Amino acid sequence: MRTVLALLFILHNTLAFTQKEDHIWLLGDEEFDIILPDRAADTTRGATNFDFSYDPVRIYYDPNRLWDLAGGNCSISDKDGKLQAYSNGQVIINADNEPIADTINYGNQPSWFCNEWEINNYGNANMAIPVGLLGWQRAIILPVGDQYYAIYNSWDYCTNSYFRLAYSSFIISNEYPDGKLLQRDVEVNIGLVNDTLGTTIYSVKHGNGRDWWLITFNRAQTILLTYLVDISGIHLVSQQPTFTERKSRAGIGQITISPNGKMLSWYFAYLLGQDASGFCVADFDRCDGTIRNIRSKILTTPDLAGGVSFSSDSRYLYVCNAISILQYDMSATDIIGSQTEVAQYDGYKYYFPYDTIDPIGFRVNFFLMKLGPDGKIYVFPNSANNRMISVINNPIEKGISCDVRQHSVLLNTGFTRTVPNMPEYRTGPLDGSACDTLGIDNHPVAKYRYDPDTLDYRRIWFTDLSYFRPETWSWDFGDASPRSSERHPRHTYAHSGTYTVCLTVSNENSSNTTCRTLTIGPSGTGDTGPAVTAVISLFPNPVEDYLLVTLGEYIPEHGQMVLYDIS
Repeated sequence: MRTVLALLFILHNTLAFTQKEDHIWLLGDEEFDIILPDRAADTTRGATNFDFSYDPVRIYYDPNRLWDLAGGNCSISDKDGKLQAYSNGQVIINADNEPIADTINYGNQPSWFCNEWEINNYGNANMAIPVGLLGWQRAIILPVGDQYYAIYNSWDYCTNSYFRLAYSSFIISNEYPDGKLLQRDVEVNIGLVNDTLGTTIYSVKHGNGRDWWLITFNRAQTILLTYLVDISGIHLVSQQPTFTERKSRAGIGQITISPNGKMLSWYFAYLLGQDASGFCVADFDRCDGTIRNIRSKILTTPDLAGGVSFSSDSRYLYVCNAISILQYDMSATDIIGSQTEVAQYDGYKYYFPYDTIDPIGFRVNFFLMKLGPDGKIYVFPNSANNRMISVINNPIEKGISCDVRQHSVLLNTGFTRTVPNMPEYRTGPLDGSACDTLGIDNHPVAKYRYDPDTLDYRRIWFTDLSYFRPETWSWDFGDASPRSSERHPRHTYAHSGTYTVCLTVSNENSSNTTCRTLTIGPSGTGDTGPAVTAVISLFPNPVEDYLLVTLGEYIPEHGQMVLYDIS
Protein backbone atom coordinates (compact mmCIF):
# COMPACT_ATOMS: atom_id res chain seq x y z
CA MET A 1 0.00 0.00 0.00
CA ARG A 2 1.35 3.42 -0.90
CA THR A 3 0.70 6.43 1.28
CA VAL A 4 1.27 10.01 0.24
CA LEU A 5 1.54 12.41 3.16
CA ALA A 6 0.55 15.99 2.45
CA LEU A 7 1.43 18.57 5.09
CA LEU A 8 -0.29 21.94 5.13
CA PHE A 9 0.98 24.41 7.71
CA ILE A 10 -1.85 26.85 7.34
CA LEU A 11 -4.14 29.14 9.27
CA HIS A 12 -7.65 27.81 9.75
CA ASN A 13 -9.80 30.72 10.93
CA THR A 14 -13.49 31.39 10.58
CA LEU A 15 -13.80 34.69 8.71
CA ALA A 16 -16.33 37.30 9.75
CA PHE A 17 -16.93 39.08 6.45
CA THR A 18 -20.32 39.46 4.84
CA GLN A 19 -21.17 39.22 1.13
CA LYS A 20 -20.66 35.46 1.12
CA GLU A 21 -23.30 34.34 -1.39
CA ASP A 22 -20.67 32.25 -3.22
CA HIS A 23 -18.98 30.75 -0.14
CA ILE A 24 -20.51 27.25 -0.43
CA TRP A 25 -19.43 25.11 -3.39
CA LEU A 26 -21.04 21.70 -3.90
CA LEU A 27 -19.57 18.76 -5.82
CA GLY A 28 -20.39 15.06 -6.14
CA ASP A 29 -22.00 12.80 -8.71
CA GLU A 30 -22.87 9.30 -7.52
CA GLU A 31 -26.33 9.02 -9.02
CA PHE A 32 -27.46 5.97 -7.05
CA ASP A 33 -26.64 7.46 -3.66
CA ILE A 34 -30.17 8.81 -3.35
CA ILE A 35 -31.56 5.28 -2.97
CA LEU A 36 -28.65 3.68 -1.09
CA PRO A 37 -28.85 4.66 2.60
CA ASP A 38 -25.65 2.75 3.41
CA ARG A 39 -23.53 4.81 1.02
CA ALA A 40 -21.57 6.31 3.94
CA ALA A 41 -19.59 3.06 4.06
CA ASP A 42 -17.78 4.24 0.93
CA THR A 43 -16.86 7.87 1.41
CA THR A 44 -15.24 8.11 -2.02
CA ARG A 45 -18.79 8.32 -3.39
CA GLY A 46 -21.35 11.00 -2.69
CA ALA A 47 -21.07 14.66 -1.75
CA THR A 48 -18.14 17.00 -1.14
CA ASN A 49 -18.65 20.56 0.09
CA PHE A 50 -16.34 23.58 0.04
CA ASP A 51 -16.90 26.25 2.73
CA PHE A 52 -14.96 29.46 2.10
CA SER A 53 -16.08 30.98 5.38
CA TYR A 54 -12.94 29.27 6.69
CA ASP A 55 -9.36 30.18 5.83
CA PRO A 56 -8.13 27.99 4.28
CA VAL A 57 -11.28 26.65 2.68
CA ARG A 58 -12.87 23.79 4.58
CA ILE A 59 -13.39 20.79 2.27
CA TYR A 60 -15.48 18.02 3.80
CA TYR A 61 -17.67 15.00 3.11
CA ASP A 62 -21.39 15.70 3.46
CA PRO A 63 -23.36 12.52 4.27
CA ASN A 64 -26.66 14.41 4.25
CA ARG A 65 -26.66 15.64 0.66
CA LEU A 66 -28.10 12.97 -1.62
CA TRP A 67 -28.65 15.10 -4.71
CA ASP A 68 -26.10 14.91 -7.48
CA LEU A 69 -24.46 17.75 -9.38
CA ALA A 70 -22.96 15.83 -12.27
CA GLY A 71 -22.95 18.76 -14.69
CA GLY A 72 -25.37 21.60 -14.04
CA ASN A 73 -24.11 22.98 -10.74
CA CYS A 74 -25.13 26.21 -9.02
CA SER A 75 -25.78 27.26 -5.43
CA ILE A 76 -26.38 30.39 -3.42
CA SER A 77 -25.84 31.32 0.21
CA ASP A 78 -27.04 34.31 2.18
CA LYS A 79 -24.73 37.26 2.87
CA ASP A 80 -23.35 35.47 5.94
CA GLY A 81 -22.40 32.33 4.03
CA LYS A 82 -25.31 30.09 5.08
CA LEU A 83 -26.45 27.87 2.22
CA GLN A 84 -29.91 28.81 0.92
CA ALA A 85 -30.46 26.63 -2.15
CA TYR A 86 -28.78 24.78 -4.98
CA SER A 87 -29.76 23.27 -8.32
CA ASN A 88 -28.51 20.83 -10.95
CA GLY A 89 -30.80 22.30 -13.62
CA GLN A 90 -33.55 19.73 -12.98
CA VAL A 91 -34.60 20.42 -9.40
CA ILE A 92 -34.14 23.20 -6.81
CA ILE A 93 -33.04 21.96 -3.38
CA ASN A 94 -33.03 23.86 -0.07
CA ALA A 95 -30.39 23.87 2.67
CA ASP A 96 -32.06 20.86 4.33
CA ASN A 97 -31.50 18.89 1.09
CA GLU A 98 -35.21 18.77 0.30
CA PRO A 99 -36.63 19.84 -3.07
CA ILE A 100 -38.27 23.25 -3.20
CA ALA A 101 -39.86 22.16 -6.46
CA ASP A 102 -40.48 18.61 -7.61
CA THR A 103 -39.00 19.36 -11.02
CA ILE A 104 -37.97 22.32 -13.12
CA ASN A 105 -36.89 22.46 -16.76
CA TYR A 106 -39.24 19.63 -17.65
CA GLY A 107 -41.17 18.96 -20.84
CA ASN A 108 -41.81 20.92 -24.06
CA GLN A 109 -39.98 18.37 -26.21
CA PRO A 110 -42.29 16.51 -28.60
CA SER A 111 -41.81 13.10 -26.97
CA TRP A 112 -40.21 11.60 -23.89
CA PHE A 113 -37.15 10.25 -25.76
CA CYS A 114 -36.31 13.82 -26.82
CA ASN A 115 -36.66 15.10 -23.27
CA GLU A 116 -33.35 15.83 -21.58
CA TRP A 117 -34.98 15.72 -18.16
CA GLU A 118 -36.18 12.14 -18.71
CA ILE A 119 -32.86 11.01 -20.13
CA ASN A 120 -31.04 12.37 -17.06
CA ASN A 121 -33.58 10.82 -14.69
CA TYR A 122 -32.09 7.65 -13.21
CA GLY A 123 -35.30 6.76 -11.44
CA ASN A 124 -38.42 4.95 -12.60
CA ALA A 125 -42.20 5.40 -12.65
CA ASN A 126 -42.29 5.59 -8.86
CA MET A 127 -39.17 7.63 -8.08
CA ALA A 128 -37.39 10.49 -9.81
CA ILE A 129 -33.60 10.71 -9.49
CA PRO A 130 -32.59 13.79 -11.51
CA VAL A 131 -28.80 13.58 -11.61
CA GLY A 132 -28.26 16.93 -13.30
CA LEU A 133 -27.94 18.44 -16.75
CA LEU A 134 -24.83 17.21 -18.53
CA GLY A 135 -22.37 19.94 -19.35
CA TRP A 136 -21.22 22.92 -17.32
CA GLN A 137 -22.50 26.43 -16.65
CA ARG A 138 -25.93 25.10 -17.59
CA ALA A 139 -27.66 26.73 -14.60
CA ILE A 140 -27.21 29.71 -12.31
CA ILE A 141 -29.11 31.18 -9.32
CA LEU A 142 -29.37 34.98 -8.97
CA PRO A 143 -30.84 37.04 -6.11
CA VAL A 144 -33.35 39.55 -7.46
CA GLY A 145 -35.16 41.70 -4.89
CA ASP A 146 -36.59 39.41 -2.21
CA GLN A 147 -36.60 36.32 -4.44
CA TYR A 148 -34.22 34.07 -6.35
CA TYR A 149 -34.17 33.19 -10.06
CA ALA A 150 -32.92 29.73 -11.01
CA ILE A 151 -32.01 30.10 -14.70
CA TYR A 152 -31.25 27.18 -17.02
CA ASN A 153 -31.28 26.00 -20.65
CA SER A 154 -32.62 22.83 -22.26
CA TRP A 155 -31.32 20.30 -24.78
CA ASP A 156 -33.53 18.53 -27.33
CA TYR A 157 -32.04 15.12 -28.11
CA CYS A 158 -34.16 14.77 -31.25
CA THR A 159 -32.97 17.97 -32.93
CA ASN A 160 -29.55 17.89 -31.20
CA SER A 161 -29.87 21.53 -30.15
CA TYR A 162 -30.38 23.86 -27.22
CA PHE A 163 -33.79 25.29 -27.82
CA ARG A 164 -34.92 27.02 -24.63
CA LEU A 165 -33.78 29.44 -21.95
CA ALA A 166 -36.07 29.54 -18.91
CA TYR A 167 -36.19 30.35 -15.22
CA SER A 168 -38.07 29.41 -12.07
CA SER A 169 -38.36 31.84 -9.16
CA PHE A 170 -38.56 31.00 -5.47
CA ILE A 171 -38.27 32.62 -2.04
CA ILE A 172 -36.71 31.59 1.27
CA SER A 173 -37.87 33.66 4.22
CA ASN A 174 -38.97 33.46 7.83
CA GLU A 175 -42.43 32.60 6.56
CA TYR A 176 -41.07 29.96 4.16
CA PRO A 177 -37.77 28.74 5.72
CA ASP A 178 -37.73 25.66 3.48
CA GLY A 179 -38.46 27.68 0.36
CA LYS A 180 -41.51 28.28 -1.79
CA LEU A 181 -41.71 28.08 -5.58
CA LEU A 182 -43.23 31.23 -7.10
CA GLN A 183 -42.95 30.51 -10.83
CA ARG A 184 -41.91 27.42 -12.74
CA ASP A 185 -40.31 27.21 -16.19
CA VAL A 186 -40.94 30.76 -17.40
CA GLU A 187 -39.56 30.79 -20.93
CA VAL A 188 -37.34 33.65 -22.08
CA ASN A 189 -37.46 35.09 -25.61
CA ILE A 190 -34.05 33.90 -26.83
CA GLY A 191 -34.08 36.31 -29.78
CA LEU A 192 -32.37 34.02 -32.31
CA VAL A 193 -33.57 33.35 -35.85
CA ASN A 194 -32.67 30.02 -37.49
CA ASP A 195 -30.17 29.28 -34.73
CA THR A 196 -30.03 27.72 -31.28
CA LEU A 197 -28.49 28.55 -27.94
CA GLY A 198 -25.03 27.58 -26.77
CA THR A 199 -24.25 25.49 -23.73
CA THR A 200 -23.09 28.02 -21.16
CA ILE A 201 -24.69 30.89 -19.24
CA TYR A 202 -23.06 33.37 -16.88
CA SER A 203 -23.92 36.59 -15.10
CA VAL A 204 -22.44 39.89 -13.87
CA LYS A 205 -23.86 42.73 -11.78
CA HIS A 206 -25.50 45.60 -13.66
CA GLY A 207 -23.89 49.01 -13.24
CA ASN A 208 -26.79 50.11 -11.01
CA GLY A 209 -25.54 47.70 -8.34
CA ARG A 210 -28.78 45.73 -8.03
CA ASP A 211 -29.81 44.05 -11.29
CA TRP A 212 -27.88 41.50 -13.37
CA TRP A 213 -26.66 40.94 -16.89
CA LEU A 214 -27.21 37.36 -18.07
CA ILE A 215 -24.78 36.33 -20.82
CA THR A 216 -24.94 33.40 -23.23
CA PHE A 217 -24.10 32.58 -26.85
CA ASN A 218 -25.71 31.04 -29.87
CA ARG A 219 -24.53 27.51 -30.47
CA ALA A 220 -21.85 28.58 -32.94
CA GLN A 221 -20.57 31.23 -30.51
CA THR A 222 -20.76 33.87 -33.22
CA ILE A 223 -23.43 35.89 -31.37
CA LEU A 224 -23.37 37.09 -27.77
CA LEU A 225 -26.84 37.43 -26.25
CA THR A 226 -27.21 39.78 -23.29
CA TYR A 227 -30.31 39.78 -21.09
CA LEU A 228 -31.28 42.13 -18.27
CA VAL A 229 -32.45 40.33 -15.12
CA ASP A 230 -34.56 42.48 -12.79
CA ILE A 231 -37.60 42.16 -10.54
CA SER A 232 -39.93 42.04 -13.56
CA GLY A 233 -38.19 39.11 -15.23
CA ILE A 234 -35.53 38.46 -17.89
CA HIS A 235 -35.42 40.64 -21.01
CA LEU A 236 -33.30 40.33 -24.15
CA VAL A 237 -31.29 43.56 -24.58
CA SER A 238 -28.70 42.96 -27.28
CA GLN A 239 -27.27 40.47 -29.79
CA GLN A 240 -23.70 41.15 -30.85
CA PRO A 241 -21.29 39.43 -33.25
CA THR A 242 -18.34 37.92 -31.43
CA PHE A 243 -16.02 36.34 -33.99
CA THR A 244 -15.57 36.70 -37.73
CA GLU A 245 -15.05 33.01 -38.56
CA ARG A 246 -18.05 30.82 -37.81
CA LYS A 247 -17.45 27.59 -35.93
CA SER A 248 -18.58 24.34 -37.46
CA ARG A 249 -19.76 22.90 -34.13
CA ALA A 250 -20.76 24.15 -30.73
CA GLY A 251 -18.07 25.62 -28.54
CA ILE A 252 -17.53 23.71 -25.32
CA GLY A 253 -15.67 26.27 -23.31
CA GLN A 254 -16.36 28.52 -20.35
CA ILE A 255 -17.48 32.14 -19.81
CA THR A 256 -16.16 34.42 -17.08
CA ILE A 257 -16.12 38.08 -16.03
CA SER A 258 -13.26 39.89 -14.27
CA PRO A 259 -13.99 40.70 -10.60
CA ASN A 260 -14.01 44.43 -11.40
CA GLY A 261 -16.68 43.77 -14.04
CA LYS A 262 -14.73 45.39 -16.87
CA MET A 263 -13.60 42.39 -18.93
CA LEU A 264 -15.47 39.43 -20.44
CA SER A 265 -13.64 36.29 -21.58
CA TRP A 266 -14.81 33.05 -23.13
CA TYR A 267 -13.24 29.87 -24.48
CA PHE A 268 -14.27 28.56 -27.89
CA ALA A 269 -13.63 25.36 -29.82
CA TYR A 270 -13.99 23.78 -33.26
CA LEU A 271 -13.02 26.47 -35.73
CA LEU A 272 -14.50 25.93 -39.16
CA GLY A 273 -12.35 23.55 -41.16
CA GLN A 274 -9.77 22.87 -38.46
CA ASP A 275 -9.41 21.18 -35.11
CA ALA A 276 -8.47 24.21 -33.07
CA SER A 277 -9.63 26.02 -30.00
CA GLY A 278 -8.91 29.31 -28.33
CA PHE A 279 -10.33 32.19 -26.37
CA CYS A 280 -11.59 35.75 -26.65
CA VAL A 281 -11.34 38.65 -24.24
CA ALA A 282 -13.33 41.89 -24.63
CA ASP A 283 -14.22 45.07 -22.78
CA PHE A 284 -17.64 44.78 -21.15
CA ASP A 285 -19.97 47.71 -20.48
CA ARG A 286 -22.05 47.09 -17.36
CA CYS A 287 -24.35 49.99 -18.23
CA ASP A 288 -25.66 48.69 -21.56
CA GLY A 289 -24.44 45.08 -21.58
CA THR A 290 -22.34 45.40 -24.74
CA ILE A 291 -18.82 44.25 -25.57
CA ARG A 292 -16.09 46.13 -27.41
CA ASN A 293 -12.52 45.62 -28.56
CA ILE A 294 -12.57 41.82 -28.94
CA ARG A 295 -9.14 40.15 -28.92
CA SER A 296 -8.80 36.45 -29.77
CA LYS A 297 -6.14 33.77 -29.71
CA ILE A 298 -6.22 30.38 -31.45
CA LEU A 299 -4.66 27.52 -29.48
CA THR A 300 -4.20 24.32 -31.48
CA THR A 301 -4.42 21.55 -28.93
CA PRO A 302 -5.29 17.83 -28.81
CA ASP A 303 -8.22 18.50 -26.44
CA LEU A 304 -10.85 20.87 -27.79
CA ALA A 305 -12.02 22.22 -24.48
CA GLY A 306 -10.84 24.71 -21.95
CA GLY A 307 -11.51 27.28 -19.28
CA VAL A 308 -10.88 30.91 -18.39
CA SER A 309 -10.55 32.78 -15.09
CA PHE A 310 -9.27 36.14 -13.85
CA SER A 311 -7.13 36.85 -10.80
CA SER A 312 -8.86 38.48 -7.84
CA ASP A 313 -7.39 41.90 -8.69
CA SER A 314 -8.40 41.53 -12.39
CA ARG A 315 -4.75 41.95 -13.44
CA TYR A 316 -4.25 38.54 -15.05
CA LEU A 317 -6.38 36.29 -17.24
CA TYR A 318 -5.69 32.56 -17.06
CA VAL A 319 -6.59 30.22 -19.92
CA CYS A 320 -6.27 26.43 -19.81
CA ASN A 321 -6.60 23.96 -22.65
CA ALA A 322 -6.04 20.54 -21.03
CA ILE A 323 -2.27 20.52 -21.51
CA SER A 324 -1.26 24.07 -20.54
CA ILE A 325 -2.19 26.97 -18.31
CA LEU A 326 -1.47 30.33 -19.92
CA GLN A 327 -1.34 33.75 -18.25
CA TYR A 328 -2.21 37.08 -19.95
CA ASP A 329 -1.56 40.53 -18.51
CA MET A 330 -4.66 42.74 -18.72
CA SER A 331 -2.51 45.85 -18.13
CA ALA A 332 -0.31 45.18 -21.16
CA THR A 333 -0.69 47.21 -24.35
CA ASP A 334 -0.75 43.92 -26.28
CA ILE A 335 -2.74 41.55 -24.07
CA ILE A 336 -2.45 38.57 -26.43
CA GLY A 337 1.28 39.18 -26.85
CA SER A 338 1.81 39.03 -23.07
CA GLN A 339 1.19 35.26 -23.06
CA THR A 340 3.22 33.29 -20.52
CA GLU A 341 2.92 29.56 -20.00
CA VAL A 342 2.79 28.96 -16.25
CA ALA A 343 2.16 25.19 -16.20
CA GLN A 344 2.23 22.09 -18.39
CA TYR A 345 0.16 19.04 -17.49
CA ASP A 346 2.52 16.51 -15.90
CA GLY A 347 0.56 13.43 -16.97
CA TYR A 348 -0.68 12.53 -13.49
CA LYS A 349 -3.73 10.20 -13.24
CA TYR A 350 -5.99 9.41 -10.31
CA TYR A 351 -7.10 5.81 -9.61
CA PHE A 352 -10.22 5.24 -7.53
CA PRO A 353 -9.50 2.81 -4.67
CA TYR A 354 -12.52 0.63 -5.48
CA ASP A 355 -11.29 0.00 -9.06
CA THR A 356 -9.16 -3.00 -8.11
CA ILE A 357 -9.96 -5.51 -10.89
CA ASP A 358 -9.46 -3.31 -13.94
CA PRO A 359 -8.23 0.08 -12.67
CA ILE A 360 -8.73 3.08 -14.89
CA GLY A 361 -6.60 6.14 -14.40
CA PHE A 362 -8.36 9.49 -14.80
CA ARG A 363 -6.23 12.41 -15.96
CA VAL A 364 -5.93 15.34 -13.56
CA ASN A 365 -5.38 17.86 -16.35
CA PHE A 366 -6.63 21.43 -16.89
CA PHE A 367 -10.19 22.03 -18.06
CA LEU A 368 -12.50 24.39 -16.12
CA MET A 369 -11.39 27.08 -13.69
CA LYS A 370 -13.10 28.99 -10.89
CA LEU A 371 -11.78 31.90 -8.83
CA GLY A 372 -12.49 31.22 -5.17
CA PRO A 373 -13.41 33.82 -2.54
CA ASP A 374 -9.95 33.12 -1.08
CA GLY A 375 -8.25 34.54 -4.19
CA LYS A 376 -7.04 31.14 -5.43
CA ILE A 377 -8.09 29.68 -8.78
CA TYR A 378 -9.31 26.07 -8.64
CA VAL A 379 -8.67 24.03 -11.80
CA PHE A 380 -10.96 21.10 -12.58
CA PRO A 381 -9.96 18.26 -14.98
CA ASN A 382 -12.00 17.08 -17.95
CA SER A 383 -11.98 13.34 -17.22
CA ALA A 384 -15.32 11.58 -16.81
CA ASN A 385 -14.68 10.99 -13.10
CA ASN A 386 -12.11 12.32 -10.69
CA ARG A 387 -11.36 13.23 -7.08
CA MET A 388 -8.45 15.61 -7.57
CA ILE A 389 -8.12 19.21 -8.69
CA SER A 390 -5.24 21.63 -9.17
CA VAL A 391 -4.84 25.10 -7.69
CA ILE A 392 -3.23 28.36 -8.83
CA ASN A 393 -2.13 29.47 -5.39
CA ASN A 394 -1.14 33.09 -6.10
CA PRO A 395 -2.91 34.22 -9.30
CA ILE A 396 -1.98 37.87 -8.62
CA GLU A 397 1.72 37.07 -9.25
CA LYS A 398 3.36 37.37 -12.66
CA GLY A 399 4.61 34.28 -14.52
CA ILE A 400 5.41 31.05 -12.74
CA SER A 401 5.36 32.91 -9.41
CA CYS A 402 1.58 32.41 -9.58
CA ASP A 403 2.44 28.96 -8.19
CA VAL A 404 0.42 26.31 -10.01
CA ARG A 405 0.09 23.24 -7.78
CA GLN A 406 -1.03 20.31 -9.89
CA HIS A 407 -3.32 17.61 -8.40
CA SER A 408 -2.75 19.17 -4.98
CA VAL A 409 -6.29 18.88 -3.60
CA LEU A 410 -7.91 15.49 -2.99
CA LEU A 411 -11.67 15.81 -2.70
CA ASN A 412 -13.61 13.56 -0.36
CA THR A 413 -15.72 12.14 -3.17
CA GLY A 414 -15.75 11.84 -6.94
CA PHE A 415 -17.18 14.42 -9.34
CA THR A 416 -17.81 14.66 -13.06
CA ARG A 417 -16.85 17.46 -15.49
CA THR A 418 -18.39 20.32 -13.58
CA VAL A 419 -17.57 23.59 -11.90
CA PRO A 420 -19.77 25.62 -9.53
CA ASN A 421 -21.44 28.33 -11.62
CA MET A 422 -22.01 31.57 -9.71
CA PRO A 423 -21.26 35.24 -10.43
CA GLU A 424 -18.91 37.62 -8.64
CA TYR A 425 -21.15 39.00 -5.89
CA ARG A 426 -18.58 41.52 -4.70
CA THR A 427 -18.86 43.77 -7.77
CA GLY A 428 -20.60 47.00 -6.81
CA PRO A 429 -22.28 49.79 -8.79
CA LEU A 430 -20.53 52.04 -11.31
CA ASP A 431 -20.48 55.14 -9.15
CA GLY A 432 -21.07 58.32 -11.11
CA SER A 433 -21.95 56.55 -14.38
CA ALA A 434 -25.11 57.02 -16.44
CA CYS A 435 -26.54 53.78 -15.03
CA ASP A 436 -25.86 54.70 -11.39
CA THR A 437 -29.54 55.47 -10.84
CA LEU A 438 -30.40 53.75 -7.56
CA GLY A 439 -28.27 55.70 -5.10
CA ILE A 440 -26.18 52.64 -4.19
CA ASP A 441 -22.56 53.49 -3.32
CA ASN A 442 -19.43 51.39 -3.09
CA HIS A 443 -18.41 51.22 0.56
CA PRO A 444 -15.18 49.20 0.51
CA VAL A 445 -14.77 46.12 2.70
CA ALA A 446 -11.28 45.10 3.85
CA LYS A 447 -10.33 41.44 3.49
CA TYR A 448 -7.05 39.61 3.05
CA ARG A 449 -5.30 36.30 3.40
CA TYR A 450 -1.68 35.54 4.30
CA ASP A 451 0.81 32.77 3.53
CA PRO A 452 4.32 32.09 4.86
CA ASP A 453 7.24 32.13 2.45
CA THR A 454 8.41 28.57 1.80
CA LEU A 455 12.05 29.52 2.46
CA ASP A 456 11.62 31.91 5.41
CA TYR A 457 8.74 31.27 7.79
CA ARG A 458 8.96 34.84 9.16
CA ARG A 459 8.44 36.37 5.70
CA ILE A 460 4.69 36.63 5.12
CA TRP A 461 2.90 37.20 1.81
CA PHE A 462 -0.26 39.25 2.25
CA THR A 463 -2.91 39.05 -0.50
CA ASP A 464 -5.55 41.77 -0.60
CA LEU A 465 -9.07 40.43 -1.24
CA SER A 466 -10.97 43.64 -0.46
CA TYR A 467 -14.02 44.51 -2.51
CA PHE A 468 -16.50 47.27 -3.42
CA ARG A 469 -13.86 49.38 -5.15
CA PRO A 470 -11.13 50.18 -2.60
CA GLU A 471 -8.81 52.92 -3.83
CA THR A 472 -6.16 53.02 -1.09
CA TRP A 473 -4.63 50.42 1.21
CA SER A 474 -2.94 50.87 4.60
CA TRP A 475 -1.31 47.91 6.37
CA ASP A 476 -0.33 47.80 10.06
CA PHE A 477 1.77 44.67 10.57
CA GLY A 478 1.58 44.84 14.36
CA ASP A 479 5.34 45.00 14.99
CA ALA A 480 5.88 48.80 15.16
CA SER A 481 7.24 48.83 11.60
CA PRO A 482 6.10 51.58 9.18
CA ARG A 483 2.72 51.14 7.53
CA SER A 484 2.60 49.93 3.93
CA SER A 485 0.40 51.35 1.17
CA GLU A 486 1.04 48.44 -1.22
CA ARG A 487 -1.94 46.36 -2.25
CA HIS A 488 -0.21 42.99 -1.87
CA PRO A 489 2.79 43.53 0.45
CA ARG A 490 5.39 41.09 1.72
CA HIS A 491 6.65 41.61 5.23
CA THR A 492 9.44 39.96 7.22
CA TYR A 493 9.12 39.81 11.00
CA ALA A 494 12.32 40.15 13.03
CA HIS A 495 11.15 37.77 15.77
CA SER A 496 8.69 34.98 16.28
CA GLY A 497 5.61 35.98 18.23
CA THR A 498 1.96 36.93 18.04
CA TYR A 499 0.99 40.00 16.00
CA THR A 500 -2.26 41.78 15.21
CA VAL A 501 -2.28 42.67 11.51
CA CYS A 502 -4.80 45.29 10.35
CA LEU A 503 -5.72 46.34 6.81
CA THR A 504 -7.61 49.58 6.18
CA VAL A 505 -9.10 50.24 2.73
CA SER A 506 -10.74 53.47 1.61
CA ASN A 507 -12.42 55.30 -1.22
CA GLU A 508 -14.30 58.61 -1.44
CA ASN A 509 -17.34 57.05 0.28
CA SER A 510 -15.85 55.46 3.42
CA SER A 511 -13.12 53.35 5.01
CA ASN A 512 -13.12 49.88 6.52
CA THR A 513 -10.60 48.02 8.71
CA THR A 514 -10.12 44.30 9.27
CA CYS A 515 -7.66 42.85 11.82
CA ARG A 516 -6.41 39.29 12.22
CA THR A 517 -4.06 37.60 14.71
CA LEU A 518 -0.89 36.10 13.29
CA THR A 519 1.24 33.71 15.39
CA ILE A 520 4.71 32.84 14.09
CA GLY A 521 6.93 30.20 15.70
CA PRO A 522 7.07 30.15 19.52
CA SER A 523 4.78 32.73 21.10
CA GLY A 524 6.24 35.70 22.97
CA THR A 525 8.60 38.52 22.04
CA GLY A 526 11.66 36.39 21.35
CA ASP A 527 12.56 33.16 19.61
CA THR A 528 12.61 31.19 22.86
CA GLY A 529 9.06 31.85 24.04
CA PRO A 530 6.69 29.08 25.13
CA ALA A 531 5.43 26.65 22.52
CA VAL A 532 2.03 27.11 20.91
CA THR A 533 -0.51 24.30 20.91
CA ALA A 534 -1.71 23.96 17.32
CA VAL A 535 -5.05 22.59 16.17
CA ILE A 536 -4.33 19.53 14.03
CA SER A 537 -6.83 17.73 11.81
CA LEU A 538 -6.38 14.61 9.68
CA PHE A 539 -8.26 13.47 6.60
CA PRO A 540 -9.15 10.71 5.99
CA ASN A 541 -8.83 8.67 9.15
CA PRO A 542 -8.19 5.76 8.72
CA VAL A 543 -6.03 6.48 5.68
CA GLU A 544 -5.70 4.45 2.48
CA ASP A 545 -3.62 6.27 -0.13
CA TYR A 546 -3.49 9.94 0.87
CA LEU A 547 -3.34 11.66 4.24
CA LEU A 548 -3.94 15.40 4.55
CA VAL A 549 -2.62 16.97 7.77
CA THR A 550 -3.81 20.51 8.52
CA LEU A 551 -2.02 22.52 11.21
CA GLY A 552 -4.19 25.48 12.13
CA GLU A 553 -3.74 28.90 13.74
CA TYR A 554 0.05 28.72 13.65
CA ILE A 555 3.05 29.21 11.35
CA PRO A 556 5.80 26.98 12.82
CA GLU A 557 9.52 27.54 12.72
CA HIS A 558 10.09 23.81 12.37
CA GLY A 559 8.44 20.57 13.42
CA GLN A 560 8.68 16.81 13.48
CA MET A 561 6.00 14.29 12.59
CA VAL A 562 6.14 10.55 13.17
CA LEU A 563 3.82 8.33 11.12
CA TYR A 564 3.16 4.66 12.05
CA ASP A 565 1.40 2.08 9.91
CA ILE A 566 -1.21 -0.26 11.37
CA SER A 567 1.37 -2.95 12.22
